[in-house]
Amino acid sequence: MASENKIQEYMDNLEQQKIMIETHFANMERILRDSSKLDKEKVFALLSNFNTLNIQYEQLCNDLIVFIQIFKDKDSQEIRLYKTDELLELLENKVNQVA
Repeated sequence: MASENKIQEYMDNLEQQKIMIETHFANMERILRDSSKLDKEKVFALLSNFNTLNIQYEQLCNDLIVFIQIFKDKDSQEIRLYKTDELLELLENKVNQVA
């Protein structure tokens, strides 16, 4: 029973980290959509931050999937993934505008 609690605690921790990164993605999208005048430095800072978070996000989701496959019933678990394609497109548009 204690090991089940530890497994659930670990999964909850991974899910919290995933949600935190998704919140950063959503905030970046909001900044890009709402800020008509972003200078080059800010756009490249957002792009750099996105690249770092995206690597972390992909690894975190992969870890979560593997963990579920090993310790949980595969059919009962779903992982919702953030659509980073739209955010990446917004970033690319902003980079092209300031470049």
